[in-house]
Amino acid sequence: MNIINSSVFMKSEPTQTSPLETECLYGEKVEILDEYLDWVYCKLKTDNYHGWVKKEGLGKAENPTHRVIANRSFVYEDKNPKSNYLLYLPLGSQLVIDNIQSEWAKIRLYTNKTQVGYIPSNHIVSLDHKVKDWVAIAELSEGTPYKWGGRDTIGIDCSALLQLTYQTYGENIPRNTSQQVKLKKKYIKDIDYLKRGCVVFWKGHVGIMIDSLNCIHANAFHMQTKIEPLDKIIVRMGEDFNIIKMMDFN
Repeated sequence: MNIINSSVFMKSEPTQTSPLETECLYGEKVEILDEYLDWVYCKLKTDNYHGWVKKEGLGKAENPTHRVIANRSFVYEDKNPKSNYLLYLPLGSQLVIDNIQSEWAKIRLYTNKTQVGYIPSNHIVSLDHKVKDWVAIAELSEGTPYKWGGRDTIGIDCSALLQLTYQTYGENIPRNTSQQVKLKKKYIKDIDYLKRGCVVFWKGHVGIMIDSLNCIHANAFHMQTKIEPLDKIIVRMGEDFNIIKMMDFN
């Protein structure tokens, strides 16, 4: 089955009030493992995350051909930005594209019914496309509100920022920092050797270096995705700041 809404909450329990674990994005595939009333327990194929989602957000779709590389995009009824839009698509959404003509790509939507829409062609890439400077994609998220468990770029958390932007580099990585920190990447032993594309993990959090001094991270202090000097973060957190690991993701 595929996600047929812009994004769908994945919960820890099959209730509306249970905590948000993560979000599944349009077009992503899920494997259904169990059912309860109007919920299904499933595995998100992108990162093997397990949780409960509402059945209404699922449908059958063809294998995707492209994905959204813009921070967010819209699908329009016609090849005209003044036409009505059908839905928004966050970064990482997976699409079935029929053809691309200059500025527009024709997309098949699998919502309540199969229908055709149009998305700006410069907002999408083929599934196997790799961005050389994946940090530039992270920088596009500056100002995005922080949301615990958020993976839709309307609201995002720190580990989702790393996961989604690094996906554009051609690698699907785990959803949570507890797993991301275990990835086999080159260790950075000295903070003076940090550079663009290095990733810094500290307790329950992760930030992406945009250069040797500045870090972008989705965080609850600013309640948004913010670029700020790493040394400023260290001073602000004081005794609570303890670098667990620094790694080069280039």
